[in-house]
Amino acid sequence: MNILVIGGCHTGNYGVQAHLSFARQWANHLEIATQEPVHLRCLSMVKLTHIDSLATQYQADLQAADLIIFQLGHYELSWRRPFLDLFDSRSESDRKITVYRAGTVPKPYQATEKLYKAAELPNRSRWQDMAKTTALRVYNRLYRDVPYLHTFRHQLTDAFDRLATFRDKIIVLTPFPTLNTLDQWLRSQCHAFIIDAAIQRSFTVADTFDAIPCQPTFFQADGVHLNSLGHMVLSLFLSELPCVMELRQESTVA
Repeated sequence: MNILVIGGCHTGNYGVQAHLSFARQWANHLEIATQEPVHLRCLSMVKLTHIDSLATQYQADLQAADLIIFQLGHYELSWRRPFLDLFDSRSESDRKITVYRAGTVPKPYQATEKLYKAAELPNRSRWQDMAKTTALRVYNRLYRDVPYLHTFRHQLTDAFDRLATFRDKIIVLTPFPTLNTLDQWLRSQCHAFIIDAAIQRSFTVADTFDAIPCQPTFFQADGVHLNSLGHMVLSLFLSELPCVMELRQESTVA
């Protein structure tokens, strides 16, 4: 069985050992359940603007995969830019600074035992994030939608349309919950849209908001990246998806 996992830094086991990543643990579960070898390939650090060129350059991998996991929107809904950019209605190409370069294809994930220690955020940053989140809530009530999120929805729709050819084997992971109040608000605003857009294209959806409790126990010190327990919970959640259970049953019958 061939599994292709495409997503953000969690796909690259950021902060945990390679064998503890959700992708590797999930692949191990499948090997035990199906009693057949699982070939896992991961592409990490993927942004929405990568999808078009990725679908072209990795077309053979996409076609050969039995299951394809997409964790899209992780970077776009992790806000590390000037706060006022959220209210800028111009597209990325109209701005003087291009944050994400379109057409850049991520390098394939390489398993590593190296750990990246996530630094704990100071209290000052937390208060600033809370204040920004409050400002966004007020803006959203007055004007209904933050301009940046409107742009994000268009980017996500374009990415999903590009992937529609592989709909029968795609599982879309919603962006993971986070303890960062600003990021969590952005993700909650797009949560229903991502699910609806995926279902409209006949993708299987795995709602990680249902899988990962938004509690410090499951996150690293920065409150953003999952720790080994968070990865384990996610891998178990993926193993119980209906489409995965069908594969296990088919294997048992065979």
